[in-house]
Amino acid sequence: MYRCFRIVLLLMAAFLIGCTEKNAETKKTLTEGKRPNILLIVADDLGYTDVGAFGGEIPTPNIDRLAREGLRFTNFRTGRACQQTRVMLMASAGTEAGLEIRPRRAPGTRTNVLKKEWAILPELLQNIGYRTYMAGKWDLGFTEGYRPVDRGFDRSFAMLEGGESHFAEYFWREAIAYEDDGRALKLSDLPSDFYSTKDYTEKMLGYLQAHEGEDQPWFGYLAYTAPHWPLQVPDEWLNRHKGHYDSGFEVLRGNRLKKAEQEGVLPAGINPSTSNMLAKPWAEMHAEQKIRYARAQEIYASMVEYMDAGIGQIIRFLEQTKQLDETLIFFMSDNGASALEEGMWEANPFPVRPLPRDNDLANFGKVGSFIDHGIGFAEAASAPFKYFKGSMSGGGVRSAAFLRYPTSIQSGEVSHLSFTALDLLPTLMTAAGSQHPGAGYYKGRIIKEPRGVSVWENLAGGNPIMGAQPGTIGWAEGPIGAFLRGRYKIINQGAPGNLGTTAWRLYDVENDPSELTEIQDQHPELTQGMIAEWEADWK
Repeated sequence: MYRCFRIVLLLMAAFLIGCTEKNAETKKTLTEGKRPNILLIVADDLGYTDVGAFGGEIPTPNIDRLAREGLRFTNFRTGRACQQTRVMLMASAGTEAGLEIRPRRAPGTRTNVLKKEWAILPELLQNIGYRTYMAGKWDLGFTEGYRPVDRGFDRSFAMLEGGESHFAEYFWREAIAYEDDGRALKLSDLPSDFYSTKDYTEKMLGYLQAHEGEDQPWFGYLAYTAPHWPLQVPDEWLNRHKGHYDSGFEVLRGNRLKKAEQEGVLPAGINPSTSNMLAKPWAEMHAEQKIRYARAQEIYASMVEYMDAGIGQIIRFLEQTKQLDETLIFFMSDNGASALEEGMWEANPFPVRPLPRDNDLANFGKVGSFIDHGIGFAEAASAPFKYFKGSMSGGGVRSAAFLRYPTSIQSGEVSHLSFTALDLLPTLMTAAGSQHPGAGYYKGRIIKEPRGVSVWENLAGGNPIMGAQPGTIGWAEGPIGAFLRGRYKIINQGAPGNLGTTAWRLYDVENDPSELTEIQDQHPELTQGMIAEWEADWK
């Protein structure tokens, strides 16, 4: 009996040792194998159906190629606006917890900065041996200690504000918000042919070219400011879409939804024939309004096409240097499409002296103009979801996104996995063979635990097509908020333009992705429980 027992113990020990060795080998593969380069591309205020692979008519062959060779997502969520998403993306933090108010450069004004109690994506990757590069919009602080150069980027060309002219001109004030490797730039430092999309692309290309021959993997954060207002493009691009939008935004919306359905990127439960548009019908607008909005949408389309051309330059470089398939590429928009109406085009969002605008039709898209494409075209871009940028409804927080990394990720599919910008930091860290260090002491300061979870196992090893809901997400701005758990979502934000809160509404976003049918009266206990959870964890 003793001998049999001893044999059993030896066999169990051998089994456990084998498992340990297997686990150790798996860990070694993750941490010591060839790690991917990571390219994170973020468009600014791009609508869900703006690019061809998601239903759009705008020529975007380079984005479409990457999307169709990768995994397209129909259930990816962001913040309601630019800064909120960047907090989620860089820090895996909720907006209310991630930001603190600091003085702005202009006397008597304030701005938000990303708190240092959050370890952010570039410094985490830098700490495990990545070289880190950024070109584009930062929007997370421009005081010392809070700029890209201070938060983990080896090289950076950054627009620090939330918005700026796309050309070399003063826009909000007689100063500009660009910085090159931490050096604040003057207007005279920008080239005369400066155009944001062109120069962001060229800067990133320069960083990657200089990186060639290094053993370290790289992380590139290419944060375009297209097609964020002001809608502007170089002169030779102004008329590429002339006449394409004269039939109005309802027609555009309908055409895009048909194509999105063909592409397979409409979430289950969508009824494409149902409209929830706020905009005044196109037929009821006077002729001058139609001309101006259609012209603005033409320039918007040119901005998207120009951005696609820049991404094409990056793709060609990666192909030429045999890096394309070794690079994990994640593309996303930071939120839904913007919807500034004509009456807001002369406004200035910051409390400083506004500079003169030239918004005559002949100057649309040129130096000195400040235009957007209005509510109707924003709703067409954000369809089939409700509303647009600024809203916690689907049109504000559901983004076109995709991942291309053929080494590990299934290609040519559409995934309905539900995840958020909060989950990108832990997901990319897992893909890099590491993880967030967790709450505690890090690089001389106390940091917090990330809010998101890694979905890498769902994407690379599980079922990326359907997948499970990895977690929950809340949105908050003072008393206004929304909360998603599983198939249910609550929200107390009113329609755009209505200040303050409403009664909490409950939606089943699995069966009703457009958030059209309120069901809180049918599920009062569920509604109250979710409200309590939002107040405890996200407010």
